Formats: sequence, C-alpha cells, structure tokens
Amino acid sequence: MSDEPNSPAASRRARRIEEAVLELDGVAAVRVWELPGRVEIGVRVAPSSTPADVLPRVTELTGAMREGDEAWEVGLLAEA
Repeated sequence: MSDEPNSPAASRRARRIEEAVLELDGVAAVRVWELPGRVEIGVRVAPSSTPADVLPRVTELTGAMREGDEAWEVGLLAEA
C-alpha cells in the first residue's frame, strides 16, 4: 500500500473499505480517509439505527482489513 492519499492503490483500498461498510445494516453513508500510518472512517447512521449499534459493527468488520501497525478510527460523520 502506498501512503500517498491520491495513489491508485490507496483509492482502491478506500473503495473496498467503503463498499464493505455500506453493506452493514444501519449505515447510510461512509467516508474513508487514508493518512500515513492511519485510516479514519466516518459513518452516517440510518434513522432507523443508533450509533451504539452501528459503530461496533463497523469496528469489527474493518478490524480484519488493517495492515501492520496502522491505527484505525471509526466515528460519526457530522451533518453538513
């Protein structure tokens, strides 16, 4: 994996993460940021779900996608 945010490898990986997270019940939207040594995932929860239900599932799903010593953070997307 490249640490460059605009590299083709980074964007393919981000798309894979987004697609996997979007398949989870209760996820309405997702955004992924790849930074050197870390990945940040923002989730918008569907109105029929709660963050307390959805965020642990996102964390569990993405745990298997981590590489090496990367730090991953999962949180809520703020309304625009």
